Amino acid sequence: MRYQSTRPKRQFLSGVRCPKCQTMDAVVQINIVTPEPDEYIECTLCGHSEHRPDPDAISAKNHLEDQLIRDAMHTGTSGTVKFK
Repeated sequence: MRYQSTRPKRQFLSGVRCPKCQTMDAVVQINIVTPEPDEYIECTLCGHSEHRPDPDAISAKNHLEDQLIRDAMHTGTSGTVKFK
């Protein structure tokens, strides 16, 4: 999981004078943002990223697989079919 800081982000502004002291190129713009928690994985080499699957979707898939296993037990069949 990535670390998401709530600290304000500062961006240097080139070519801007301070309104008080008139110093050039000494000003930063501050963006205060509260990030929304978002957990995902990301490859540091190619940049590919994937979000964590929805827990409800995982639960529904697991329930469906459990139901298939129970149905197979009643018919006396078992195994996995793989398509190539």
